[in-house]
Amino acid sequence: MEVKFFITVLNGVITGKHGGNIDEDFFGTEYYAHEKIEIPNEAEIRPFDLLTYYDKAWKRKSNAQLIKEKILPMPKGYKWQGDELCGMSKDERIIEGLEPPEQGFKLEKGKVVEMTMKEKVTAGLITQEQFNEQLSDYNNNELQNRLIALQTPEAMAQSEIDEEYAMERIKKLKALLAVKEQKNWPLEVVWP
Repeated sequence: MEVKFFITVLNGVITGKHGGNIDEDFFGTEYYAHEKIEIPNEAEIRPFDLLTYYDKAWKRKSNAQLIKEKILPMPKGYKWQGDELCGMSKDERIIEGLEPPEQGFKLEKGKVVEMTMKEKVTAGLITQEQFNEQLSDYNNNELQNRLIALQTPEAMAQSEIDEEYAMERIKKLKALLAVKEQKNWPLEVVWP
């Protein structure tokens, strides 16, 4: 008698792979009353898979194919990139709500962005003193950069030969230097 290979199936789930007489009665076993389906010997069948996981040649479909066919759900943290199933980037996982943003960052308008300094103070990530120090440094640097822009060799040369330009440049310099006289300088500034 030729040995046949077959699987047992219950409610669409493969319960076992067997070799022997397909007509054998499995009375008194865990396979009793299960459907029997003949398969090729070389078929690599996994018990507890659904029948729908296999094609007509008894080759197991890829997980990506099973997801496309909506047999398996899309796993969290993955996305389609063309025909390829690939992991999401850290930002994409945050945007999808699968993980929280890193400390000091937030989700805003569908993007992961750094918190403002004031938000960091409110969240307790930095102290008010640290915020004031950083704001003071920023405003002092901004003043210096604006002054430098008016002190380039070209600006200096132009003011030597163009009296109107020189007067306008002096007005701008005076206005910039006057910001240091504003009430809450360097924490608050209104730029000219």
